[in-house]
Amino acid sequence: MADNTKNDVFPFDLALLVAGGLCLGFGIVNLFYSFGWPGGDMNSNFALVGFSGLDNIELLPASNYSIPLVVIGGIMLIIVNAGAWKKTGGY
Repeated sequence: MADNTKNDVFPFDLALLVAGGLCLGFGIVNLFYSFGWPGGDMNSNFALVGFSGLDNIELLPASNYSIPLVVIGGIMLIIVNAGAWKKTGGY
């Protein structure tokens, strides 16, 4: 088992953890603006297209950066977690 008594601080891991959390957070928040009808809010357009208008939902321009932010942020957090497990011997 690894020696956990040294309390080593790994600045790169901390920076990667913060950056991964920010990427994931901004990506998830912006997912709300990534799907819908071009040119309007989804709830106001139901009156125009009817309740069967769900076929018209498409990716909006915000999806160009929000979906990659979610993926990149998740990968960054997985890498930091895997590194922490290696450095601490599992716990």
